[in-house]
Amino acid sequence: MENKPVTAIIVGAGHRSMVYSKLALTNPELLKIVGVADPDPIRRKKCRELYGFGEDMCFENANALAAKGKLADTVINGTMDTQHVKTAVPLLRRGYDMLLEKPFAVNEDEMWELQRAVGETGRRVMICHVLRYAPFYVAVKERLL
Repeated sequence: MENKPVTAIIVGAGHRSMVYSKLALTNPELLKIVGVADPDPIRRKKCRELYGFGEDMCFENANALAAKGKLADTVINGTMDTQHVKTAVPLLRRGYDMLLEKPFAVNEDEMWELQRAVGETGRRVMICHVLRYAPFYVAVKERLL
């Protein structure tokens, strides 16, 4: 049986998403970036050129991506904090699993909205905790324990 890489679409092509997506460059057998959704045409072009997908896989926002149906296994959602739930819910409803930057919600109402969408769709949302294993925090933990 042949293992295929997980296919992903970047939603919000800012710093964090671009850092996470670099796994596709170093380990293409694990991850393949196949599209981008971002309001900035320069960021969309940069992603398209970096990962080699076509203009047809570039979208202005998460809603435009969701309107096309499910085009990949997952999304890497690195939108701005206030956009996390607004961009996550339509993509979960389209069948995407998701790597979601923290904070996953900015208030309790959004937290419940995201939880309901996950419960209704059965999709997975993995929250990024990027500094948990950073050397600074590891050293602090070692000193405290």
